[in-house]
Amino acid sequence: MKVTTLSVFALLLIATIANAQETPTVKEVTGADDLVKEKGYFAGTWVHPDADITQYSKLYPWNAEFQFRDVGETRSTASTSASLDSSGPYAISDEAKAQFEEIVKDSFVKALGQSKRFEVVDQVGPDTLIVRAALLDIISVVPPKTTGVHDVHLSAVGEATFVFELIDAETGVIQARVAERRRIQPKSAMGTVSTVPTTSATVWSDVKLWANQVGQDLRRTLEKAKKKAEKSK
Repeated sequence: MKVTTLSVFALLLIATIANAQETPTVKEVTGADDLVKEKGYFAGTWVHPDADITQYSKLYPWNAEFQFRDVGETRSTASTSASLDSSGPYAISDEAKAQFEEIVKDSFVKALGQSKRFEVVDQVGPDTLIVRAALLDIISVVPPKTTGVHDVHLSAVGEATFVFELIDAETGVIQARVAERRRIQPKSAMGTVSTVPTTSATVWSDVKLWANQVGQDLRRTLEKAKKKAEKSK
């Protein structure tokens, strides 16, 4: 498998989560070395040669892992800038980190729960895929509280690399992995600077919309893959 930036992040995911949490009911997660790079909706897509998504009807969202980039302290300074688009990254407070994690987890699970081909469950079973998730190298480009700053406009509130692994709940074999780095912004705002001044409310709204979109993208990808596999049988 060709080593890319995304695959390096994926390897970091494995090491991080293995040390941080225990996979539910699975003693050992295997199959990473067998994954094959394929074209897909996401920038990075790897699939196990023996994967058969038609055998699954349930999704178990595992507690997501979050890694924030350490950028040191950010001091508040006076400024008269009206538009800050490429500044940062800025330090993220512990309170903001906790809020970010809560919003992303809730939005992601709700997005998966809208599936008509998979049921989101809180217990694993024979036909269950564990969705192991991580958001890596999270950064914020939202300026800290400053004096004299008016109507700051941003095209995005930050960036993050997400990685999702789909694991067979009974065997622990990874069936697929997808990864991509994205700017944290609503899909409708991509490539544009917001006409609305940035506030705490707009920042968290953008995070929620972004997390929901990521979850919807994964949901649709899984549904499309299952539909295609069922038709080919």
